[in-house]
Amino acid sequence: MLDIFGISEISALEILSETGTDLSKWPTGPHLVSWMNFCPNNKITGGKLVSSKLMKKKPNNAAQAFKAAANGLKNSNNWLGDYFRRMRGKGGQKFAITATARKLTLIYYKVVRNKVAFTPVDINEYKEKHKKSKIAYLEKKLAELRKDIA
Repeated sequence: MLDIFGISEISALEILSETGTDLSKWPTGPHLVSWMNFCPNNKITGGKLVSSKLMKKKPNNAAQAFKAAANGLKNSNNWLGDYFRRMRGKGGQKFAITATARKLTLIYYKVVRNKVAFTPVDINEYKEKHKKSKIAYLEKKLAELRKDIA
């Protein structure tokens, strides 16, 4: 577990003390994410999203450890650090911490539940994949604009 970016020995102990090694009480990773309160509380009325803020419940020690680990990634030179910086540009510091903590929680769940080692993504491959998806998005928007003009 210490191979996961951002998670130190103390953070790992805090997380393990809260969740344990048997993660069978959460059937999937998103269930654990929800328990950690890293997912939005979407309030929808009349088919329209009114609010999507996080629930105001006291975070447990594991959630605080994941947030601290995510905050420590802001200057790191790996794909999670790049993800953190993109999310900070998109929604601010608090949004980036929560989004990166969510991603760390999913990685932790896969590592502990499946008992496999964490294999990090190469940062150059990650940036290239992001660049290609951004180009595809912009080409789609351009096609929509051309359709509106014609």
